[in-house]
Amino acid sequence: MGKQISTPMLAVSAIIVWLAACGLLTWVHFAYDGAVNGNPVYFWVYGGAILLAGASTENYADGWTTDRSPRWANALVLLLCTALVYLLIDRYDTYLSQYLLYNLLFWWLVLLLLGWLGISAYQHSRFRRPMKPRRQHTSFYNACTFLLIMFLPLLAAALLYLAVFHPVTVDEITPIGEAEGGRFIGRITGDRTETPLGVYFFVDDQTDKQFYYDVLTGAPAEYDDPIRWG
Repeated sequence: MGKQISTPMLAVSAIIVWLAACGLLTWVHFAYDGAVNGNPVYFWVYGGAILLAGASTENYADGWTTDRSPRWANALVLLLCTALVYLLIDRYDTYLSQYLLYNLLFWWLVLLLLGWLGISAYQHSRFRRPMKPRRQHTSFYNACTFLLIMFLPLLAAALLYLAVFHPVTVDEITPIGEAEGGRFIGRITGDRTETPLGVYFFVDDQTDKQFYYDVLTGAPAEYDDPIRWG
């Protein structure tokens, strides 16, 4: 049996991953004006709550066990099922597949699911040697493990999402020609079939003309209803 990772090392690794993932999501949220799904507030609070609960919960590290299903695995399964059901109910329409394709949270859940399937397959593999009795981990150790397993795929999903789709930030939009001098107002949801991430809304203060740019490509876009905001 391999040597277990020490609690301080695991805690530092988990906190670094949590801060990196939430920091990236915070930048993405402001850079794309909320076009990329994934409100960073929930993840900041959720990660902090996990650490706080693990640190303040009574420890049960005196016994020995050969159980291959740690408590964080059950929590992960519950999180996956709840989040997937929410996404399906929230966008149960004709364009569900397109909505999921451009949804960062769905990419994160897919990576979590693949990781869980891989771990489960390894744990139940007949080629794996029987586990020796090991000392049960503390609640804080389990909390750090869950934090690392949850936020590492989130960080990977965000980086992969940006690398694949490479949406255009607000600062990268440079109105030229007739639109030169336009001022950014906000992001509009738009037609998801034409602009999956919505459109940026610009207004020329001198002429009151309105201009729209696709978040995904940065190209000028058509939009007929500037009142409906996303």
